Amino acid sequence: MKRCLGGIGWVLAVAIELASAHARAADPTTLDCLAANESAIALRGKHELRGARAQALVCAAASCPADIRSECTRRVAELNAAIPTIVFEVKDASGSDVSAVGVTMDGKPLVDRLEGTALSIDPGEHAFGFAASGQPVVEKRFVIREGEKDRRERIALGAVASAPITSAPPLATGGPFAQGTPSAPGAPGAETSHGLGTQKIFGLVALGVGVVGVGLGTVFGLQSMSKHDDAHKACPDAQCPTQDGVALWSDARSAGDLSTIFFAVGGVGLAGGAVLWFTARSESADAPSPQVGLGPGTIRLRGTW
Repeated sequence: MKRCLGGIGWVLAVAIELASAHARAADPTTLDCLAANESAIALRGKHELRGARAQALVCAAASCPADIRSECTRRVAELNAAIPTIVFEVKDASGSDVSAVGVTMDGKPLVDRLEGTALSIDPGEHAFGFAASGQPVVEKRFVIREGEKDRRERIALGAVASAPITSAPPLATGGPFAQGTPSAPGAPGAETSHGLGTQKIFGLVALGVGVVGVGLGTVFGLQSMSKHDDAHKACPDAQCPTQDGVALWSDARSAGDLSTIFFAVGGVGLAGGAVLWFTARSESADAPSPQVGLGPGTIRLRGTW
């Protein structure tokens, strides 16, 4: 009996010694701690936060030097706060939850099954694939933001195919509500809308010149009448012996001449503008543009109508 107990004790002692040796071998050395610390810093700079946390946990072990262990412990807490998490809600075509879904991220396996828990993801843009038995793989791209926690994304499997979309007839160039098929560029009957059209724009310009001319003619006409009255009072027969009388008659004649010129320009402008406006037609891409020239008392029109 004593020999049996002694044998059992020897076996237990050997087992305890082997376990202690294995535990001591698993503890990182000082070199391991230094390497893990450097690796955690490098991975953090590349935004690979999950890998950085794994390395920080190594150098936070009790066997590491106190200063390294303290720094790595602080870094683990910082990375835990920075690593974003996401929860995928997968639904089938009837709207029921599906958990037997394998998820890949950037072509690499992420999880074999969804359990409704938040998944830790490195920040950045990632391509996710969702595969369920008997369903086509659904692919989605998400931009994951650092520090974002428990983000929820709903994924629909086996979506019902939408009915074919019948294209609406193209709009004609004649207006925003016109229907029909526009002619090809250069084909007979093809017309391109240019707003008011060049001819109507020139017509508006000519009408503006005409209005201004009539206005100035009226102003100078009134001045001429007033100056004629003053000159007649000073010299009734327009043969004044005084210099002031001669100046009054000269001013009256000058105002009258200007009034006549501006009335003529205004009349021609109004007439030419009306002709351009009312004879304008839709312009084609290769139609010649009318040309308008203004001169003293005249408007020259050149073009095809």
